[in-house]
Amino acid sequence: MRKIGLPSLLLLCILCLAACHRQDTSAKQPVPCQDFVYIEHDHFMLNGEPWFPLMMNYKALFRVKGFSARVSPDAYYHSNLSEDFQRIAGMGFNSIRICLDTIPEKSNHKALYRAAEQMLDTAQLCHLKVMLLIKHPLDSELEIFTVGLLKHLAHHPALWAYDFFNEPLYFDPVQHRDKTEAYQIVKKWQSLMRENAPHQLFTIGFAEPIEVFSWDPTLMPVDFVEIHTYNPLRIASEMHWYSENCKDKPWMVGETGLPADDVRVSYEEQRQFMIQTYTLARQYHSAGYGWWYYRDNPDAHVFEGQYTGLINPEGQEKPAAKEVKKLKDIPIPDNGHSIPSNYYNMLGYNNIVLRGKVIDEKTKQPIRDAVIRGWTKDWIGMNTYSDSCGNFTLYSNDFNIHFMVSAPGMKTVSIFKDNIVYQHTSHEAAKNWRFDALPQQNLEYHSIDYHDFFDGDTMTLQFNPKHFNQSKIEGNMGVVKISKLVN
Repeated sequence: MRKIGLPSLLLLCILCLAACHRQDTSAKQPVPCQDFVYIEHDHFMLNGEPWFPLMMNYKALFRVKGFSARVSPDAYYHSNLSEDFQRIAGMGFNSIRICLDTIPEKSNHKALYRAAEQMLDTAQLCHLKVMLLIKHPLDSELEIFTVGLLKHLAHHPALWAYDFFNEPLYFDPVQHRDKTEAYQIVKKWQSLMRENAPHQLFTIGFAEPIEVFSWDPTLMPVDFVEIHTYNPLRIASEMHWYSENCKDKPWMVGETGLPADDVRVSYEEQRQFMIQTYTLARQYHSAGYGWWYYRDNPDAHVFEGQYTGLINPEGQEKPAAKEVKKLKDIPIPDNGHSIPSNYYNMLGYNNIVLRGKVIDEKTKQPIRDAVIRGWTKDWIGMNTYSDSCGNFTLYSNDFNIHFMVSAPGMKTVSIFKDNIVYQHTSHEAAKNWRFDALPQQNLEYHSIDYHDFFDGDTMTLQFNPKHFNQSKIEGNMGVVKISKLVN
């Protein structure tokens, strides 16, 4: 290797520092810089090498005492940051999404910034890169806090990304926010990032494809798309939709997990679930994989919130925790992926199918991968997508009367339609059928047992197609016209 003289070395260092501290206010992603993550095509890069974040989700909070503050684990962890971060790194994770999205009232902002910096120092000592989930800055006061945080942490290499909003589908204070308004909000956040944190990436946590109704993931000017997907019957379908419609930037699984208490769901199923969802993510070209979450919380309100952790209530690692290090060695099939067998009927509803077609209002051309959402009179909802010809089949266990339809880059339409004419799908079924006696009318997706669709005794995300094209009666919604958004 050729030696570099001292003057040349000093000049090189100065140029490197100038590049690292240069603020990029354009719409481009951060420039490559030593020890900071950046984007190249559809994946992440770190120090010139591809980097795949294996990410643990971790709940934390600010604790304030007088004029000082620190970041601590959520109360039910019964631990400290350093111990937890070492344990997470020891499992095989290289990244951690720290959910720090609550801000103590009337606290000293500078003290909170220093506490966040110390938390990053701890992560760096454990060789963990941090995605930081913050409180969404939708008002001026939160924006002031966020700008200060971005500036204070801008040059910390342990911080690779910000998540500005966790699942706006569920937590946006404005119901049915217009897509254009959502775009302008995220565009402003992009500017805040470019001006104040030019070396970090940013995203928001998209819950599922029906985010397209307001916070359209294909439209929002984030650096990469981060999705959250859980239900075993829906995961492959949701990954397929995102992979097909987010091709202009990386997308990654930010949250997934299967609750397991070794009674209702076995630890072995959770282990198999991790292997299969990771493999699916890689097949669908996900740029990263994140697990929700670190430790079980038996006091949570629902089963999903109690037992998705990799550490059980007694503080012991579940079998899935020991699988993390092995994930990178899983052979990923090189033959791409096909449309999942349940793509158009994710949950296996088998009473009713409602057919229709989605077209561009102006060009009359069919719209592919439009998202169609239906609700019954009791607001039980179900989704489907349109195919390459714009046709859709919305399966349900009861009659839908409320509808919402949109597609990537298109406007959202709401429809109320209670006069759809239905007919029997077979002569035999029509003989003794009563329309007021549909079986399982009140069954919604939280109540569906994914085991019913297994072909064997083990966890599988490849379901038998025969379960997903059955219906007793059929209706036709006709043509739904949607139009492109005008910037």
